[in-house]
Amino acid sequence: MSTSKTVRFAALAAAAVAVTALGVSKANAETVLDLTNGPFPDSGTINGALFTTNVQQPTGSGVIHSFVRIGSNQNVESGYNTDGRPLQFDENSSPTFTRSLPVADLQAVTIAGVSYYQFLLDINQTGVSPLLNLNKLEIYLGDAKDLLGFTVGSGFGIHSTAVYNIDTGTDNGILLDYNLNSGSGSGDMYAFIPTAKFTGTNKYVYLYSSFGVPNANNDGYEEWAAVVGPNTPSAIPVPASVWGGLALMGLVGAAKFRSRHQSA
Repeated sequence: MSTSKTVRFAALAAAAVAVTALGVSKANAETVLDLTNGPFPDSGTINGALFTTNVQQPTGSGVIHSFVRIGSNQNVESGYNTDGRPLQFDENSSPTFTRSLPVADLQAVTIAGVSYYQFLLDINQTGVSPLLNLNKLEIYLGDAKDLLGFTVGSGFGIHSTAVYNIDTGTDNGILLDYNLNSGSGSGDMYAFIPTAKFTGTNKYVYLYSSFGVPNANNDGYEEWAAVVGPNTPSAIPVPASVWGGLALMGLVGAAKFRSRHQSA
């Protein structure tokens, strides 16, 4: 990574950490990182991970090559990636869109001297009701590519090791706005997870997420993709304009948290 990019990311990380301190948890409430108010791109951190809105389309769903696609007619939906079948939650059964993800395929990026793996979330909502809540995000390393029987909060038991949980310490979530980007395949949020958390001998990345409280799923699917190495078929291009937008976030420090009450 060039020196200029490292400096820009340093500004981003410093601003995001400062904003994170504003999040205060309450009993029976989810502390929400609100990425809908702007100015954009918007950013914030939760439990050591950096989250940013994406204001630049990659090049469409044909380039994203997701590793898990989640979609249902339910207001609340959830799922995780695996080669195992039958699937457990609301995942798309096509192996093109729901599949194993070797950790060896991931490509690290450096932000303010910290190494991260970068994941891209693409959401779909109606234009008249564009808000969607991401309520759960858990990442594990598994010892096989076809694990099934996921348990929220503990993964696959002895067959997995925990990497990241958005709810560590308190109940957290993220509020997203579908209208900030244009259409399926655009991508709406980047999640940067420190590579230092990916430890041990397990070879496969499992990402579980759930959506829909209080702003429910109302259209299409949600899917996750990863930034991977150039020789991997599922590689995602990251345009230079995206890096410039992330640098701008570091200057404005625009991410905001808000707390809301919800039933236990």
